[in-house]
Amino acid sequence: MLIPTLVLLLAGCAATPPQRVDTPRTEGPDKSYTVDLPTGWIKQIAPDHKALLASRNGFLLEVIVFTRRSLKEAFPRSKKAATAEMLPAELAELEIAETKMQDEFTAALNVLENEPAEISGTEGYKLRMSYKNSRGLEIQRVVYGFADKSAYYRIHFTAPKLYYFDTYYPEFEKTVASFKVTGKG
Repeated sequence: MLIPTLVLLLAGCAATPPQRVDTPRTEGPDKSYTVDLPTGWIKQIAPDHKALLASRNGFLLEVIVFTRRSLKEAFPRSKKAATAEMLPAELAELEIAETKMQDEFTAALNVLENEPAEISGTEGYKLRMSYKNSRGLEIQRVVYGFADKSAYYRIHFTAPKLYYFDTYYPEFEKTVASFKVTGKG
């Protein structure tokens, strides 16, 4: 989890440097959504311009990631597609499988919560998962996701359970509540 994020960020540092969030309302890289990021955090667009990342103390300590993918490329590791007609539970199961394929640590993840959720007025899912990194530190991840007729949207928060997760989880929930699809993308 942390190594791919670090590689992603380091690859794009020259093109899109991190910026301090002084004005909360932020557009996604393709202008398909807006979201209120926590003031004082830092934000960065991924090098491929397909994700928006935000962090308070650094992307290796806690990170919120917003992605929008085409329905055909919704789950790239498992090469599975999403459709607007899929039930939230079906999307959640695909997300769990996708996460387990990420690396040897997430392969042994525990699903702590799997429930329906509403994101931007659309039915979706909320997953809460945990796994241990190479040093035995428990990492928790919460993922919200949904599909509409145009794309698959995924919002996740990842942080060590020790201090960072519980400290910044309320900020993440406020951010998810502010997420709005604009229909421009």
